[in-house]
Amino acid sequence: MAESVLFVCAQNVCRSPLMAAVFRHTLRAEGELGLESPTWEVDSVGTQASEGRRACRVAVEVEPEAASHRSVRLEADALDAADLVIAASLEERSLIARLRPSARTRTFTLREALRLGDERTSASSLAEYATVLDSRRGTLDLPTPSRRFLRRESPSPLDIVDVHQFGMRAHRKGLEAAAVDTRLLASRLRKELAPRS
Repeated sequence: MAESVLFVCAQNVCRSPLMAAVFRHTLRAEGELGLESPTWEVDSVGTQASEGRRACRVAVEVEPEAASHRSVRLEADALDAADLVIAASLEERSLIARLRPSARTRTFTLREALRLGDERTSASSLAEYATVLDSRRGTLDLPTPSRRFLRRESPSPLDIVDVHQFGMRAHRKGLEAAAVDTRLLASRLRKELAPRS
């Protein structure tokens, strides 16, 4: 059975379909450059998703591969099948842990996974990679939220925030940043875990 990566956000129309599409595209593009790539199943779901909705227009503009996406609601069996779960934010990560406590050790926000994976691992599979990242929790100085205007707390630096409500410019900027981070994760995982020839 193929190893799998599952991306999770709330509605499964912006952040997680974008991340999944960018992840797949990056692996394929690096494969076309002659770099051996693993064959992983890559999917996305939403903790509060309505079934069958298309990816938002901005996500498709940032990564055209997201155009074929249709939203899917998160079910516990999807978590059971995933070797690595990447959540958009700490809120989704928390919901995943409540839905399926056994998935907690395999679940990280995208930015958390990047920080915990800064140093190379000796992992040879996605499951081993997740185990290494989990073992590093609590050992790194992760960023803390800063204060914003009128003393409201800003979101965690580990979050990819759903900024639809803040206008098109903020939405595009947020998704573009998520795409950059996802490309980095895909490239890093391919380099560390691709089959050796």
